[in-house]
Amino acid sequence: MRVFDIGARDTPQEATDRIVTVPNALSLARLLVLPFIYLDLVDGRFVRAFVLLVIFAATDWLDGYLARRLDQITRFGTLLDPISDRALFLVVGLGFVLAELLPLWALLVVVARDVAVLAVGGLLLAKGARPPAVTRIGKAATFGLMWAFPTWLLAAAVGDGAAEPQQALEIIAWLFYSVSIVLYYASAVQYAVEVLGRPR
Repeated sequence: MRVFDIGARDTPQEATDRIVTVPNALSLARLLVLPFIYLDLVDGRFVRAFVLLVIFAATDWLDGYLARRLDQITRFGTLLDPISDRALFLVVGLGFVLAELLPLWALLVVVARDVAVLAVGGLLLAKGARPPAVTRIGKAATFGLMWAFPTWLLAAAVGDGAAEPQQALEIIAWLFYSVSIVLYYASAVQYAVEVLGRPR
């Protein structure tokens, strides 16, 4: 799982109150591109949506790397990064459902977990408590889901004219999704155990 820590320095890095950093700018850019991906999906422009979605997924890893490498880990960034991920799953997932690339239940499985985790995190923040840190299982789950969507989209872009490649890509996407969902809910259990185990 070292891939999630690439760029980290040997000495511990503390989050700062800075707002204007390169990693934060990447996270904001990801949020700004979501409406364009959504519109491309519902209008059937699958190739362009695929390119934008791949860039989105790549910068999700890149901003974490740069934050560690440039010593630009910020409190704002630690909140913004997971928010941009959740926004991707909601906005792009809805676009997938409307474009008939994904069944509604598959999106609801993702959203239900996110709503529960965000609700608990919001309550903790309101009480002045610290939300649980993102675990490596949670990062692996997000990574898998982040690449399931582009793989589905690539299958759609290939089209029915290439039935075998399309089918193979769809199988790979569902494998990404299935394994990631298990990890996604496992990480939610981890967060619950940590919160419940805190001293009262």
